[in-house]
Amino acid sequence: MRTSLTAGLTMAFLSIGQANDQISLKNGDLFFGKVIALKGGLIELQTPHSEAPLKIVNKDLIKLNFSADYSEKETPDELPKNSQELYLRNGDSIPGEVVGLTPSHLSFQTWFTGLLEIPREQIDSVFFGVTPQRNIFRGPIGIEGWSQENNGRWRYEEGALTSRDKGFIGRDLKLPENFIFGADISWESSPNIRIHLCTDEAKPQSDGTSDSYLVNLNSGGVQVRRVMPAGASGPKFKTLITSTQAPGNKSSNTCQLELRVDRVTKILQLYLNGEKLGQGIDPTDSPKGSAILFESMSSGSSDNSISNIIVNEWDTTTQLLRREPRAEDKLDTLSVDDGDRFSGKILSYSPADPTKPFTVQTPLSPNPISIPLENCAVMYFTKGTDIPKSKGQYHLALRTGGKLSLSGIQLGPDKLKASHPWLGELEIDRVVMLSISKSE
Repeated sequence: MRTSLTAGLTMAFLSIGQANDQISLKNGDLFFGKVIALKGGLIELQTPHSEAPLKIVNKDLIKLNFSADYSEKETPDELPKNSQELYLRNGDSIPGEVVGLTPSHLSFQTWFTGLLEIPREQIDSVFFGVTPQRNIFRGPIGIEGWSQENNGRWRYEEGALTSRDKGFIGRDLKLPENFIFGADISWESSPNIRIHLCTDEAKPQSDGTSDSYLVNLNSGGVQVRRVMPAGASGPKFKTLITSTQAPGNKSSNTCQLELRVDRVTKILQLYLNGEKLGQGIDPTDSPKGSAILFESMSSGSSDNSISNIIVNEWDTTTQLLRREPRAEDKLDTLSVDDGDRFSGKILSYSPADPTKPFTVQTPLSPNPISIPLENCAVMYFTKGTDIPKSKGQYHLALRTGGKLSLSGIQLGPDKLKASHPWLGELEIDRVVMLSISKSE
């Protein structure tokens, strides 16, 4: 009886408008509505089908995606963005701005949770000049704007493009030279989707598709291939990345796929559910197209769906900085934009000075060295002694970049109150929240 009731409620909530929060549960159920509270072990969901909020036990939660249903004053692209990002030693990252530094603490200002006073031993690094990634596309919000020439085998249902028959649907998203494509893929019985990226047109050609990148996702794993241009000599396909990791598991029939494409350096990176599966290098000239095609390979008996499609411009300069190693584990290191590195002790920061310099004492100079903020690239703090790597019950992903480990979440209409294992009690503006997922 419980199973049929849950299924019935799930189908009922699939008819709610597109600007909804989405709750994914371990048994595969999806619920749509407005999350008005998360407290006391329950998620409270307001829906138009019930006067009283639906209460869902959050121990069954896999992920809670918040809709981009902003107030009239703000849209996703209008949210405040920062050019600095701080990384804690437990893996959390926080966008903001350094406003002070003492021998024991760093003062970090954020717009969404205020000023944070963070002990230096908890900080791994701070990156400067982190360019916020420009959003190219976020959707879908309907079938309009998508091209299909297969008798409407694809349909739009509650924020997702869905098909149970073989067929293509495409759109010219004006893909930039370097981009990050991400989407949630879900299925009824087994996944069977192909994604064609960087195609010349938003529809297949007479020979299918060519001169593009192809992502195959099925129950056997994920594969990224280079589809050679029509008329090219040699094999039609070149395999760039392959993984036998299954997209889902016994408790979930959905996955989050991400492909990062740098057409300048010809580097591609594949992620599944936040985990990097591999990197490949295109041995040919990169495809020049700007469109995307989704190809359903379903046999006609079960649905495959694509939702939460996001395409961002990829800031590859920032990625290069993040690969630059620290010089010494037992010393602070400040790297500047011309590649020089200063190791020793980062003493202070002077935000009132016009150049906003950091002062560094190095073994190679009798006097401290002042480095203007505009020249700073990345700052590493000494690792020192090991500290407990406490984890929270949940992971909170932020719309403007960054993630936090949290416990004891109390979610209200405007704010989220929670405890961070190192930062203590936080109050976070709801508008910055992209998703909440349970820690494993």
